Amino acid sequence: MIATPADVLGAVTEEVRALHDPADRDRLTFEHWVPRSERKQRQRLFVASVLDGTPRYVAKVALDPEDAMVGREWRILRALHEGATTVPSPVAALERGFAMASVGSRDLPDALRDADPATWRRLLVRGAEIGARVHLSDERAVGDTTAPPTAPLESGHDLPVETVEALARARVGAVHGDMGPWNFRVADDGALSLIDWEDYAPRGICALDVLNLLLTASLIAYPEYRERGFDWLFGRLYDGDDPYHDAVRAALSRYEEVTGEAPATVLALTPVFCGAMIRRISAQGRPVDHLFFGPLAAYFADRPLRRLGGAHV
Repeated sequence: MIATPADVLGAVTEEVRALHDPADRDRLTFEHWVPRSERKQRQRLFVASVLDGTPRYVAKVALDPEDAMVGREWRILRALHEGATTVPSPVAALERGFAMASVGSRDLPDALRDADPATWRRLLVRGAEIGARVHLSDERAVGDTTAPPTAPLESGHDLPVETVEALARARVGAVHGDMGPWNFRVADDGALSLIDWEDYAPRGICALDVLNLLLTASLIAYPEYRERGFDWLFGRLYDGDDPYHDAVRAALSRYEEVTGEAPATVLALTPVFCGAMIRRISAQGRPVDHLFFGPLAAYFADRPLRRLGGAHV
């Protein structure tokens, strides 16, 4: 039976409390949330402990007993924590999930909404660097790797010719699998960390992680799209010249410096990214027709994205 947050909150809170030194337990406070989502399957409860104002641990637990992905993420965190890839430190297995060290107090989208141009640039460049470190890793011993990459290696059927050409040269390797802005956390000192590793795969198309971060960030940069529509958004995305474009250009350039993957290759894979997101979200039982992925793929087919902000990348 699928539990409600109220069913398990007390037990999870006590599990997290028990992870702390007994002398500290009376000074703890707790926060909890269920992420806002249209997901009908695999809902999760998060419980965070705070000691004297400092976040310490975060528990992630499955409300659905059939949800195997939380357990998979625990195994991935434990395996990757021993290697070169930086992940939140795994703390302990819990009855319904696991606890990890807290890595930041704010979601990246919230930080970007309040950011000045220099901060936009710094955060997106740092996000691209974190993705590059994942993509350059050679870590295979992650236990259960049966979950497929976010996007299978596409055949090229019905894709624009420059996308097919980009697929032939695209980097294939370890991928996070869901590297959207919502899966980065920002610490009080500005440090950026990547969370939610349940879709990690040792083999996938690396550029899709970068596109997930950079293209989805446009929804934060241009919130007016909700009233003006996707055509207006894509017009800004393709032909704008503002702090968002400056930050994206800097992030793509930094990603190329670290990995050797040219910005043109990354951008040409936009339709592959869009298709992968549609499949992934549909598989979770969530609607996709109102999202920007389908319209963006169609817009790209008519006018491939070769530049950002009026400058070739």
